[in-house]
Amino acid sequence: MAEGFVQTQRRHARAAWQDLFQRPVGNLLTLTVLAVALSLPVTFYLLAKNVLAVTDQWHNPAELSVYLDKAQTEAQSQALASDIRGWSDVASVTYISPSQGLDTLRVQRGFEQAVSLLDNNPLPAVLVVVPRVDVSASDSGTQVALSQVAQGLSAKLTALDGVEEVRLDSDWLARLEAIKHIAITLAWLFSGLMLAAVLLVVGNTLRLQVLHHQSRIQVMKMVGATDSFILRPYLYMGAWLGGLAAVLAWVITALNTFLMDAAVSQLAQLYDNRFTLTGLGWDESLLLLMVSTLLGVLAAVLATRRHLKEIEPV
Repeated sequence: MAEGFVQTQRRHARAAWQDLFQRPVGNLLTLTVLAVALSLPVTFYLLAKNVLAVTDQWHNPAELSVYLDKAQTEAQSQALASDIRGWSDVASVTYISPSQGLDTLRVQRGFEQAVSLLDNNPLPAVLVVVPRVDVSASDSGTQVALSQVAQGLSAKLTALDGVEEVRLDSDWLARLEAIKHIAITLAWLFSGLMLAAVLLVVGNTLRLQVLHHQSRIQVMKMVGATDSFILRPYLYMGAWLGGLAAVLAWVITALNTFLMDAAVSQLAQLYDNRFTLTGLGWDESLLLLMVSTLLGVLAAVLATRRHLKEIEPV
């Protein structure tokens, strides 16, 4: 009994596969539409995934850059740095001399020629101050406490003699956090829209198949075939359409990742960083295949069951 069931499933799956090649042009167009519809939410998912990877690389989002007065001598700047290190709310202080700052600027892309034209060094001495915070809660609680300490520390540093300006480096990270939320929202929004499009396209394709095979279905019902038996090949056809569309969508997404990676790498080099886009992992690819196949089966059930009930033998 089990062997007969397996053989029946194989025959229906093979028949559904062969039906795909009876209308090769139409089915190819359908697969292309499905692949494009699936690749859009996957691309937005990869965008959100890589934005999260970028934000996770920044472990000290509340560093303060303290720009000292140019009139300060190196001895005075070092003494000020030593005093700040003794504060209870300071974890570390890094002193960057004007010559070190100029050397760093010289090796950055696009600044070599500009630095060579300078007659003297216009850069001030800089202190990079990292606040201290002791929070044994979650990471989000740590970030909130760190931001609060940094705000108070910024006010104290601004009031010191010899300090010209204090900049809190977490400002642009707040903007990056907003961009991250936008990317995640767009990923969910496009996922819902495109998955609905997959259901509609597959459902409409299989509905036309049922109408095209109406006379054959009537004959099958005359000899006693049930609606469930007749529905089975269409379920496999929906599964084939969903699975093949997932494979094509994976190829399109991989091509998009490859094309965007060069531009992203060039942008990262401008910030002295080496960042490459991360594509779909094997588990994410398997999930894409499973979701697309299940959507194809679901679309087949929703689109064909009602029409099969309406077709009666004459």
